[in-house]
Amino acid sequence: MTTISLLLVDHQPFVGLALRRLLASETDMALSCCHDATAALDEANRIQPTLILQDLVLPGVDGLTLVDRFRRNPATSATPIIVLSGDDDAETRERALAAGANDYLVKLPYKADLVACLRAHAAAAAAIGETLDPEVIAGFQQGPADMASFTIMLIDQFIAEAQQRVETLHDAAQRQDTAVLRDTAHSLRGSSHIMGARRLGALCRDLEDQARHGAFSPALIGAVDRELMQVRAAFAIERHRIAAGSEQV
Repeated sequence: MTTISLLLVDHQPFVGLALRRLLASETDMALSCCHDATAALDEANRIQPTLILQDLVLPGVDGLTLVDRFRRNPATSATPIIVLSGDDDAETRERALAAGANDYLVKLPYKADLVACLRAHAAAAAAIGETLDPEVIAGFQQGPADMASFTIMLIDQFIAEAQQRVETLHDAAQRQDTAVLRDTAHSLRGSSHIMGARRLGALCRDLEDQARHGAFSPALIGAVDRELMQVRAAFAIERHRIAAGSEQV
């Protein structure tokens, strides 16, 4: 059994105690707590966690700054970061995701929601090499120095459009509209292949084929939804690697 190692960065000890209690029955999860945000990088380097959970309100350092430091640190640049925040507003959520976090939960979440989130991101981390074709992103960056900003813009545009298309897939499925399902899956398949999201493109191809024959599997739409989450996580990592590399030029 592979252990999912969790590092919590939160200056309030009771948060760690509460999480430890929520995860007590998850025998494959091991929680470590760091109450000092300034020592968080050293602790992450020491235990090499599968996932990092962190608050945004931390003494001595802004939480978004810490997210950025994790992303710039070679040992944690690809580690999924899940923000645990007391703020439940869209602006804070978007700022956290833009800073490099992979997900955002309002603390403390229900146990089922927390465990599902942790397991999904752990699975995404394990399969990240299968999610994106690294040669595709590398190809976008070849050329003039301003290609870094273009690649970041391309990633942001793709994720925004992909999310809208998945929402359209869910809406069309509820209305049993196979024509919209077919066309939307076709569009998402094309953009996914362009961006090197191989498995997402393959799932969309299967959904397109089903819809073309007047039927579809709700489970397949769910698989598309989950794969997009993994693609978004993988691109968040690539986006910050590209940004960090351009700053060093």
